[in-house]
Amino acid sequence: MIHRWQRVLVIVLFSFLTGCFGFGGGSKEADDIQPRFYIVDVDRGNVAAQFAQNRVLRIKPIRIAPHYRTENIVFRVGESEYQPQAGHLLLTDPQVMFTSQLQRWLAKSGLFSDVITDDSQPADLVLEAAVTKLYGDDRSGYSPQAVLEMQFFMSPGDADRSKMLFQTGFRVDASIDQTTSQNVVTGWQNALEEILATLEQDLSDYFNKAGTP
Repeated sequence: MIHRWQRVLVIVLFSFLTGCFGFGGGSKEADDIQPRFYIVDVDRGNVAAQFAQNRVLRIKPIRIAPHYRTENIVFRVGESEYQPQAGHLLLTDPQVMFTSQLQRWLAKSGLFSDVITDDSQPADLVLEAAVTKLYGDDRSGYSPQAVLEMQFFMSPGDADRSKMLFQTGFRVDASIDQTTSQNVVTGWQNALEEILATLEQDLSDYFNKAGTP
């Protein structure tokens, strides 16, 4: 389900997937001789028909909570116990992966005239984001889920960065049929698509209320 900071929108995401690896009652997948690599890749689809004018957005590199910065897929196996899945890796650093997905989605939304990541380029708005939860739930007695939680903060691009114009946060608990690395990554992908679609709608509402087309 996806949770907002100020309101809750329940979204159930079911992934009917077949586990790709042996699962012998524990949280660790069977060791493979060769490592397996995964990507989280979402696509907004069609590019917007119209784009805002003179509204450049700069995206700061997405901050990843320290315990999820590893490229290993992480399972939650107890209330305070997490277990990296050796040999099951994100293909690129999670900070780079999530930042590029956010940039690509918003660049196609039409809400901005340009979406950049270069700090040396001027921008009208700055978007900062954080991934605060990123794991597969493999706790005994709990349904298998892929959990993704993100926060977003938008401020002016000028020197007055202390002025917060927009902020929101979402958490998605994507239901999967079994906690394997492949299923967890697919769940994250579905979750990220839902989060970015909702973020786009919330940003559109913000600009409409602000009276800026």
